[in-house]
Amino acid sequence: MTEAMTTERTSYPTLTPEGIAAARALIGVPLRRRVYTSLASREMLLRYAKAIGCRNSLYKDPSYGLLNTAWAALIGHPTALYCFDDTFVAPKLAGIHAIYAGVTFKWAYPVRAGDTISAEAKLAAVEEKEGAFCGPMVLQTGEVVYTNQYGRVVGRAVPRILRTPRDAARDRGKYAGISRHQYKAEEIDAIMRAYIDEEVRGERPRYWEEVTVGDALPPIVKGPLTTEDMNFFMGEVGGTLFFREFLAHWRRHPAAVFRDPETGMPDSWDSSLLRDTPAREFGFPAAHDSGLQRVAWLDCLITNWMGDLAFLRRLDVRLVRPVIHGDTNWCRGEVTEKRWEQGRPLVDLSVRCVNQDGDVTAAGTATVELLSHDVHVAPPCLIQPEV
Repeated sequence: MTEAMTTERTSYPTLTPEGIAAARALIGVPLRRRVYTSLASREMLLRYAKAIGCRNSLYKDPSYGLLNTAWAALIGHPTALYCFDDTFVAPKLAGIHAIYAGVTFKWAYPVRAGDTISAEAKLAAVEEKEGAFCGPMVLQTGEVVYTNQYGRVVGRAVPRILRTPRDAARDRGKYAGISRHQYKAEEIDAIMRAYIDEEVRGERPRYWEEVTVGDALPPIVKGPLTTEDMNFFMGEVGGTLFFREFLAHWRRHPAAVFRDPETGMPDSWDSSLLRDTPAREFGFPAAHDSGLQRVAWLDCLITNWMGDLAFLRRLDVRLVRPVIHGDTNWCRGEVTEKRWEQGRPLVDLSVRCVNQDGDVTAAGTATVELLSHDVHVAPPCLIQPEV
């Protein structure tokens, strides 16, 4: 039997003390990154907005922000920083799968069309963990700092990446019971109505004084998730290696390549975002989202609610369970606290993604700076703190 025809099970590397030590040796060391783009062109920002299903004119209309708001520019969604560095900080541990477990973003300035954004990434911590998914695993925490052409820090991200041995995850089958949802006509109708009814605050200011703890954010819907959604989104945030570039990457990093057990062909592990076979090779039930999307969807929920002149200061998201192709996520949230900090009117939020079966797939918190009726407080578009 030829290699291309074999269906024998592939075995993958396991965690070792030496591998973990090699990863820890990189803590604090500036990491080499694959730069997809550094120019925040108008076209790139508009494509990103489209890739996350944005309905907000501030981010998807090239003239709206320039002519109608004090930002005086087309600006990028806060999570458009993913286009300059996807925050996957997971060096070493070759052959051990990497799963995006969550991220904390903090922002100081928006990204404007025409900006040039550079990113510097470091590994901050390596922790040994244990969980139901695969037993022993490693959590790598990173830091990515984004700087614009004026030397200003635009934002910081602290990503959390789980490194999970593939054989153990596949054997345990934690998510084996998950299957694609069979939609009823009334469920599709509800999704369509939610898209039609999506509320964008837009140019109507939302003032701090008018917000009450317990207020619910108008929910938004994202899905059902399709292959086309994944292709578009991943093309914007990570790029794709084709032909010669892919083969060169395979030679340099053989453990980073997935070998299809049905055909024997080499492929990127990113193919698990498109096809069921590679996803099942590391313990997921089917092709799935990248995790970054759910962070971006919650960005959409919040920016829809807060209005054009507010500013999203912080977003922390923990990814709870996989979102597979065909899943629909409802993004919801509520106000949990109001406060003043360093003379700024802030509102804290609790946010989450809930799938069509009522399962929470992501949960987090956020802080938004709103406008205030206090005439002594400048709007967020004029003053940005350091982060």
